[in-house]
Amino acid sequence: MADTDRDWRKWAETDPYYSVAAAPEFRRDRVDIDAFLYTGEAYIVQRLAMLEQQLGVIARRRALDFGCGVGRIALPMAMLFGEVVGLDVAPAMLAEAERLKQRQDAGNARFALSDDALSAADGHYDFVHSYIVFQHVPVARGLPLIGLLLDRVAVGGIASIHVALRRGDTPWRAAFYKARTRIPGFQKLVHWLRGKPSDEPMMQMNEYPVSAIFAMMQQRGFGQAIVDMERHGRFLTMHIAARRNGMQEQDG
Repeated sequence: MADTDRDWRKWAETDPYYSVAAAPEFRRDRVDIDAFLYTGEAYIVQRLAMLEQQLGVIARRRALDFGCGVGRIALPMAMLFGEVVGLDVAPAMLAEAERLKQRQDAGNARFALSDDALSAADGHYDFVHSYIVFQHVPVARGLPLIGLLLDRVAVGGIASIHVALRRGDTPWRAAFYKARTRIPGFQKLVHWLRGKPSDEPMMQMNEYPVSAIFAMMQQRGFGQAIVDMERHGRFLTMHIAARRNGMQEQDG
């Protein structure tokens, strides 16, 4: 089975911007950092405006961005919130985020190494966010992490979690995908045949059961969720957002 943390750390060391936003113009040897950060700014401004239109005003004290990468979204968020915490499993991503933080003079942003207990995410947050992250995390690991993120939402706060629903695979493509993730050495062979570096990691696309996420939200006192679909190539994904009204399973 592919090790997604190891793969993500490899991406961070070799091509961090492309791995966050997989467009040719963001390859490491040609990336325009201002253009890259603008994509994150445009996204989060639109996302917050849509959420506030449908769910009401979001307090702007503290925000958490899970899977922050180099800070594409967390750094623009720092212009909109009093404090932003970005979590990622790749030290090289965090080092680059810190460099961009100095470049952007975003002193209210803090970047920290993520673990499966979210131990670096102290307290509660008015806005807990993750985008284009969980699709790369195996479901058995990702669902408990989503539960912990929901626990970090303050009463009155908003969670906005993005997951993949369907890969849109034919039976042959599904079998090919399984082989790439489970057969040792097969992925390197595929890259070699395609003329890519043999050690370039694979980006997994894991399908999430949204009913399980809705159940976790209900258990933790979230109100009615709003959802919107988004296509990434052949992949169907979904944003799930809701306001937390109660404290049922909120930890300290």
